[in-house]
Amino acid sequence: MKRVVTTLGALLLAFGVAATAMADTYPSQTIRLVVPYPPGGVSDLVGRVVADGLKAKLNQTVIVDNKPGANGVIGTQDVIRSKPDGYSLLVGGLGGLVLPPLVDPNFPVDVDKTLTPIAGIAEFVNVMIVNKDLPVNTVQDFIDYAKARPGQLNFGSTGIGASNHLTAELFMQKTGVKMEHIPYKGGTAALNDLRGGSIHVVFENLPTVVGQIKAGAVKALAVTSPYRAEQLPDVPTIAESGIKDFTVTSWMGMYGPKGLSPDLKAKIAAALVEVARDPSTKERLQTISFLPVDRDTEAFTGFVKAEHDRWKQVVDTAGVKVEE
Repeated sequence: MKRVVTTLGALLLAFGVAATAMADTYPSQTIRLVVPYPPGGVSDLVGRVVADGLKAKLNQTVIVDNKPGANGVIGTQDVIRSKPDGYSLLVGGLGGLVLPPLVDPNFPVDVDKTLTPIAGIAEFVNVMIVNKDLPVNTVQDFIDYAKARPGQLNFGSTGIGASNHLTAELFMQKTGVKMEHIPYKGGTAALNDLRGGSIHVVFENLPTVVGQIKAGAVKALAVTSPYRAEQLPDVPTIAESGIKDFTVTSWMGMYGPKGLSPDLKAKIAAALVEVARDPSTKERLQTISFLPVDRDTEAFTGFVKAEHDRWKQVVDTAGVKVEE
């Protein structure tokens, strides 16, 4: 028995030394940032900015590998199956990794068991937009208008369980407003119907609609973040508009496969935090309506847990489930 214990201890020590050595020599080859969606989306835009930042910090080639399909599942599973060596990382966030398992009991990815959170990298706000001809100019105007017309208003989203769907559910829970949900298969169709007047409100991602807001095609009533968006400095937050404890940001972070060593994870996280704090990264992200965040592994892991818990409460209260 003593010999077995001694051998096991030697193996564990050797593994630890090997893991440390791997971290010391990392990176020695191209790093792949897997974006599980098509080019041009929010994950892709952030991934390319972060890839450029990591390339400069680590002095190594960093590429964005778009692997769309099955609402992000195909790209996610690609990283899950990868070696835990730091060369295949996943750009994932609220809409792809936290919300889907809450609304779909058959979601094919167990995030906690198969992925390792590394660091938070960026966030963006949602903005409450209405048809430009709707006779409301503030959030309170909208609440009064909706309550005077019970059951007559509706809201659009990019699908059941999407962040803009659940933001609207949270809004209804906080205000007592009742609206019908009209899910779409994409943001473009919902925005077209909003402009046409067949739906009344959408809580859309700011990067998607900031141009239409500035052009006057839709009317912005409030942003959902705890701070005003730099791109829309005159648009108040929902909290400023009188709704307490209402804070929503859509966010993205970097994940690796399970089994990533603590030393390697710490090295990647430190590089990502440096990238987020770099002024050039901040400028590039703000240009496309994002805000860099510098959450290290501990902060990011705690943040993700808190996000899971609060959105689970919203989902459970609203009874949101994907249709079989």
